[in-house]
Amino acid sequence: MAGIKETLEALEAVKKTAVLGTKTFKDGVQVSDLGALVEVAQGFKVYKDAFEGIDQVDDEFKDLDSAEATQLVAKVFEIIEAVKAEL
Repeated sequence: MAGIKETLEALEAVKKTAVLGTKTFKDGVQVSDLGALVEVAQGFKVYKDAFEGIDQVDDEFKDLDSAEATQLVAKVFEIIEAVKAEL
């Protein structure tokens, strides 16, 4: 069993990006939105972790068991809830 560490890290980067994008651009694009780049820089580790293992995600999916699938579905719902909280 390969586990789903890399997939969860990739989804965490998706979450961070989606939340930041929703929060930053919900009122349209403005010059003041450039400040969001600071948040991206502060979250660099999340993106670094996600991209370092991105090539292993397909192998993790090939060996996915039901518990891991449940974990991934829960993570997707976590992303949805985090984005909804920013609306």
